[in-house]
Amino acid sequence: MNVRNETIRRYAAVGRGKRGGVKLRTVRALLRKGKEERQSQFRAGRFDFLGFLLRLVLVAAIVVLFVVFFGQFTEMYIGVKTAGRTDVFARATELLTILYTAVLAGMVIGGVGQLGRELFTADDMKIFSAMPINARTLFVARLLSIYRGQLVIALVAVLTVNATFAWKVGVTAAFWLMTVGICFLLPLITIGIAAVLVPVVQVVKKFLRERYVLMFILVTALLGGGFWLYSIILGGVKELLLGDNIRYFFNESVMNTVGKVCSWLYPARWFANIMTGSEFVWSWVGLVLVALVSILLSLLIIRRILTRALQARNEGYSSSMLKTTYLTEKGGKLPALLKKEFLLIFRTPSYMFSYLSVAFIMPLMVYFCMDVGASLVENLIGLDSNLELALFLTILFGALTNIFCATNISRDGEMFYTVKAMPLSYKTVFFSKIVLCLIVTAISQVASAVILAVAGIVGAWDALFIFAVGLLFGFVNIAVATRYDFNHAKFSTEDDGEIKESSGTVSTVIVMGMVLSFAVGGAVFVLKLMAQLRQFEYGALTYLLAGGLAIVAAALAAFYLLFRLKRKYYEFSGGGI
Repeated sequence: MNVRNETIRRYAAVGRGKRGGVKLRTVRALLRKGKEERQSQFRAGRFDFLGFLLRLVLVAAIVVLFVVFFGQFTEMYIGVKTAGRTDVFARATELLTILYTAVLAGMVIGGVGQLGRELFTADDMKIFSAMPINARTLFVARLLSIYRGQLVIALVAVLTVNATFAWKVGVTAAFWLMTVGICFLLPLITIGIAAVLVPVVQVVKKFLRERYVLMFILVTALLGGGFWLYSIILGGVKELLLGDNIRYFFNESVMNTVGKVCSWLYPARWFANIMTGSEFVWSWVGLVLVALVSILLSLLIIRRILTRALQARNEGYSSSMLKTTYLTEKGGKLPALLKKEFLLIFRTPSYMFSYLSVAFIMPLMVYFCMDVGASLVENLIGLDSNLELALFLTILFGALTNIFCATNISRDGEMFYTVKAMPLSYKTVFFSKIVLCLIVTAISQVASAVILAVAGIVGAWDALFIFAVGLLFGFVNIAVATRYDFNHAKFSTEDDGEIKESSGTVSTVIVMGMVLSFAVGGAVFVLKLMAQLRQFEYGALTYLLAGGLAIVAAALAAFYLLFRLKRKYYEFSGGGI
């Protein structure tokens, strides 16, 4: 915060001048301010190196998997025949159109989120509202900052798609020149479209702000639909790996439908035409016009959305629509704290999404991956390992579900000191957080085990064992995350106390969950494979090993949670960012 305020004071005078126009000097000053803030995070030692490394590994894994499977799919799709002949040009245009549409949609969604955060929730908007910086200048500075981030995404996405396509089809030097041009033009279009959609999104968010049940239903339904689409993609990957001739799915009727749909997918169709050399000039004209129109529209609406955003950040949100209720009788301490924890989660959209919605969708995640993974393992290795694979997926997705527990203390904000000053035992305070998380985890684990049993993937006793192991490792994640967050608590400086940025605690919990899932799931899987290869009775080794590790891990987690917790709690005075 000191670096930010010092930078703002340094450049405060730059914004003075004629109102209404874009001040280029001010834009440069604001961009430099953002650069210095990012650099200050490194100097202040707040850089989440583990989280950064995880993101790099995740991006690299996605790129590698995409190159492998998309390359194989491209080779198959290009060879699909229509009317008894192969049309490489038409198939290539269709394939690129669909991929560029997906890239466009993803970048627009990301752009809407970025613009919403920059304009409506950024913590320096209150300061800007009192400075001599007009709305258009501030908007252009924010837009350029977002463009830089979107450009990185475009480079990674477009280069990955085009490089894989070129690897399988073969292209000229002009293809790579057009690739560079598209990478720089694509963010202009996506940001412009996102800027137009931001007011609509804000209206919807305002409507849903205190309609918590409706918001929970919509968010959970959207998340479930996303994983359903993900399962379809996994099914296609499975067929490619198993060598099934997926080409037969693309018959004459399907290909005609794909061709008609792709002919309407603009502006992605123009991108595909440029890369294949079809309607080259008109496609470039169309893209440039779309970019200009989208940017102009965003500048036209900026007076309203940014002015209102500055006023909203300066005045705060409107009072709650909920009816005020008063306590009429004395209740228990633990139920009161449990209710406080639940309402804090349920009435904060980001918390609701990252914990409750993900926890409710977790059984579907396990089922979809089991449906694909079990057949892959059986066909590629010849090993019936449904129980071992189910244990691995349950522990893995359970850990990802419990990521939210990494803010068990930090999300309380200044309220933590209020609770600490009450006549409450430290055990009651921490127990309420652990119990609520365990309740949600138990519901999620029960649903997952029931689905696996009903689908016939595992037996009833195996499902019960999976639930028990999953719950024990869920406790491990919750206990370790809660204590680790307590040791490194960082309270938000916002009025609502909401944690809007992930911390190193989240990265630590993710790594721990992945290590546990791979260690336990990998151990039982390798032992069963070795037993089958050596042809000796495997017996109950999976139950003994997984169950024993779960009990030991839970005991160690409980010890870590409670070790000197009382003294640490009463001496606690941290929470600063």
